[in-house]
Amino acid sequence: MGATIDFAENGLQAVNKIETNKYDVVLMDIHMPEMGGLEATQIIRDKPEPYFKQLPIIALTASMLTSQMGDIGNAGMNDYILKPFEPKILFEKLSRFQKQ
Repeated sequence: MGATIDFAENGLQAVNKIETNKYDVVLMDIHMPEMGGLEATQIIRDKPEPYFKQLPIIALTASMLTSQMGDIGNAGMNDYILKPFEPKILFEKLSRFQKQ
């Protein structure tokens, strides 16, 4: 799987990058400075253009409580990966959203 990657220091920067670039999938950390991943995802999903509604967003989190599952879904995230993750798991998750 060939991929070009980008990196955001915080949730606000992630939103700005997603607004100005086109991505096939986003790995969004739940806990980031300035703006967390849940809030950033909600801002992205609230945009009217189809790209922002359909962009696959995968949550990265160090722990997964039952209550967090609902938060991730309610924010509009498509899936999650627990940290630390195995490369195989990351590859499988990204492959699900790979464009044909």
